[in-house]
Order: sequence, then C-alpha cells, then structure tokens
Amino acid sequence: MTRRRPSLAGRLSRALAACVALALVVMVAASTLVMRSWMLANVDSELHRLADQASKHLDVDDAPEDGEDEEYGESADDAAARPPAQPSGAPRPGGPVVPGGPTGPGFGGSGIAEGTLQYVSEDGESAGAVVSNFSVKYLDERALEILAHVPTDGVPHTVRLQGMGSFRVTARVVEDKTVLVGVQTDSVDDVVIMLVAVEVGASLVVALAAGVVGRVWVRRELRPLGVVRAAAADIASRDLADESANLTRVGEEATSGPVEVADVAGALNSMIDAVEDGMERRARSEAKLRQFVADASHELRTPLASVQGYAQLARRDIDEASRTQALERISSEGARMASLVEEMLTLARLDGNRTLKRDTIDVIPLILDALSDAHVVAPDHAWELGNAADILVLGDEAALRQILTNLLANARVHTPAGTRVVVSLTRSDDEAVAACVRARGRAKGQGKAEGAPASSMVTIRVADDGPGIPPAIRDRVFDRFVRGDSSRTRDGRGSSGLGMSIVESLARAMGGAVRLADSEKGTVIEVMLPAA
Repeated sequence: MTRRRPSLAGRLSRALAACVALALVVMVAASTLVMRSWMLANVDSELHRLADQASKHLDVDDAPEDGEDEEYGESADDAAARPPAQPSGAPRPGGPVVPGGPTGPGFGGSGIAEGTLQYVSEDGESAGAVVSNFSVKYLDERALEILAHVPTDGVPHTVRLQGMGSFRVTARVVEDKTVLVGVQTDSVDDVVIMLVAVEVGASLVVALAAGVVGRVWVRRELRPLGVVRAAAADIASRDLADESANLTRVGEEATSGPVEVADVAGALNSMIDAVEDGMERRARSEAKLRQFVADASHELRTPLASVQGYAQLARRDIDEASRTQALERISSEGARMASLVEEMLTLARLDGNRTLKRDTIDVIPLILDALSDAHVVAPDHAWELGNAADILVLGDEAALRQILTNLLANARVHTPAGTRVVVSLTRSDDEAVAACVRARGRAKGQGKAEGAPASSMVTIRVADDGPGIPPAIRDRVFDRFVRGDSSRTRDGRGSSGLGMSIVESLARAMGGAVRLADSEKGTVIEVMLPAA
C-alpha cells in the first residue's frame, strides 16, 4: 500500500511553526540569561555593600554599647526603650533581629535584610549566621566547613548550604580575620524559573497559533495550485485525439496569484495552446492526407479504367484501325499514370526533407530550353523571353528545370490558344520578397526561416494574359490536387493538380519561395531563389 505523502500546505505550516518555536526558544534563553545576569549583578552590588559594612562589625563584642547609641544614629529615647544587650559570654539564641536583641557575628550594624549571611573566622574558630524568617539562624558545622573553603579573593561566588538554599558570597581578610558575607539567591532562582515557565507557556501558545494561522495562510496562497491541478486533471481525462478543442485553461485566479503559481499557470496555459495548435495542425495534415489519398486514388483509377476498357476493346474482333487506336489510348493512359506516380514520388521525397544540390546555375539557358519545349508542344501559344538579367542562381539544376517545365505547362493547360506567355529574370530589390520567403518557410513548419536578404534573391517571373486563376482557389493554388476546374473528369489536356505544389516544394527546398502576384489580367507567378 502506497503511503500517502504529506501535503505541501502541511509541511510549510509545520516548518513555519518550527521556525517560530526556534525563534521563541532563542528569545526565552536570551531573556532568561539577561534577567538572571541583571539580578545577580544587583545581588553582587548588595554583596559588596554588606562586605564593607561587615568589616566594621566583626563580632558580637563589636556591637554598640549603651553609651554608643548616638554614634549609630539612635536618640536617647530609643536607647532607653531598647532592652539591655546580651553579655558577651551569654549564648546566642535565635530571635528577632532588632536593635539590642540577640545578634549573630557581625550583625551589629544596620541594613541587615532577610536572607543575609555573615561568617567570621579567626585563629581556627569560626561562627556564622543567616537571617531567615526575620530571625537569626546559626550555621552548623557542615555549613561552616563549606564557607571555610570559599576563596578570600573578594570575588562573588555561589555556594549551596543544605537546608538553607543557595547564596551568593564573597570573602576577604580583615585584620587577620576572614570575613564572609552572603545574600540568599533562592529568590533569584525562583524568579528565573517563573520567567522561564511563563515564557515557555507563552511560546507554546504562540507556536501553535503560528502553525494554525500559517496553515490557513498557506492553504489560501496555494489555492490557485488547486485550479492548476484541476485543469491538468481535466486534460488528462480527455482523449486528445477526439477532444483537442476547447481544453480547460487556468483562470485568472491562478494567473494573477503569487509569482510562482502564476508562472506555473502561465506555463500550463502555454502548453495547452501548444497542444491545441499541434492537434489542429495534425488534424489539418490528416485531412490533407485523406484528401491526397482520395485524389490520388481517383487520379489512378481513371486511367486504370481507361486502360482496362481499351484492353477489353482490343481483345474483341475489331478492325486494325480501332485496335491501333485502343493501343494508343492504353499507352497514353499508362504515360499519364507514370507521370502522376512520378509527381507523387517527388512530393514524397520533398516532404522527407530531401537534400538538393547547391550548384551555381546559369538560368537563361534553362529558360530558353523550357520555352523551346513549350513552343513545340503548344505552337498555338506565344512563348517569349522578357527581361533577362545575367544572374546566376544557387540551387539544383534538375529541380530548376522541373520548376520551369511545370510553370509553362500550367500556363499551357489553363489558357486558350493565342495566349501570350512571358518569362523574365530579374534581381529582387523588394523587402517583400524576403518576407515572402520567411513566411512560406514558417507556414511549412520550418520554424524561424530567416530567408536571404532581398538584395541576394533572384526572381523568375512567368506571366500570361489568359483568363487568370479563379478567386475561390487563389489562396490554395499551391496546395495538392488543386486545379482550375474542380471536375475530376478531364480530357487528356488536364493536369493532375500537383504541378504547382511541386514548384512550391522545390523552391522551398532550394531556400526560396513562390507566390501568386497580383495582376490586372492573366496570371503572374514569381519564383524567388537565392542568388549565387
């Protein structure tokens, strides 16, 4: 079973949530470090103040006596109201830290706050206490041992006393005595933990919200891709051989969406246009092929029927003159079929991109030969050589002879007796000639047919003063099996309808083109070929 792949919207939304979560983690870590550093800096500042104060009051004996009240800023009334101080040898019980009450070592000064720790060591003896819950709590041996190992470098250190919490302490030597003061940092840790908890909870909420909002936003932005997918699916579900027209295109919702989606939608629409164009050209090609096969079949069927009929006639008991006529007709129809087959083979070879020679050809002798042959075949026409510049052409001599022969045969077959046919040869100086070469090349599917510059083209012009080509077929005059009359039953003078198509194919194969020029009377056909 194929595992379903996660959607792009899901992956993007999860990636967005992960990025937001990572940013929040960095922010929480940074803010926590900054907050803890700031709070520890405040603790260290207080620590230095306490260290300076403790240096003045090293033990209980240093506490102010009755007559020293005013030195510490007390009024006579406050001194009278204060209970008598404990004797120096009395035990040190815990109790409220109040002026005149039980004190720990060094607690004789003012400004002692909750969580303050003080420690004094002299001559191997040490004592220490901490203010906890507004009463003095003396340190046990284990705590004193821990404090005894604190370096006396005056630098803040962090220690942990069992049952009392963490302290930020600093120790120094004053008058051969080790004096250590400390401030409890549990409140700092509590604040940091609370800050982390709040920030982590808020970060989770923000990350989840970012994932949800991101998924909605990503789905909205990728919605045009659904339109593209639907269009592609519609095309895939069709049989393009039968339904090539009116394919579903991507609408404006996708083409006007985000740049990447719009590019995909535009590419799909371009592909659809190319598919439709290709299918249309294929349909036209198939239609032409079917028409070609039908016309070729008919063109062959007609002389074959004649041959069969005259052959049957020749087998009968007829006079010699009739038998001779039948044999002549069989020979004529055989020649006609051979000519038709040869023309079709020529077109087939040209359709297969047959490579022609590219020799330097003197055109004038070829024109004179073609005019002489035409005069022999049709002496009732006036065959003339018009303006003939001494120009050489680059091409295939046999192909050029066939072009001239087909053009003159076309003029002979489709014009009445007495028609004047003029062949001329000139150098082209019209940009329209080169444009025609390029247009005919593109029309035949040769892509970007650059064509030669107009100044390097030679024009062979065949003009007659006959009835001209009917307007209905002027646009199709170079198509196959197109004739001046659409009748399929013609006498021996009729053409196969392939002559002009062969002219166009041969000219294009030599890098040129052919066109039907406008004229007030008759027919003018111009063949453009590259000059040597």
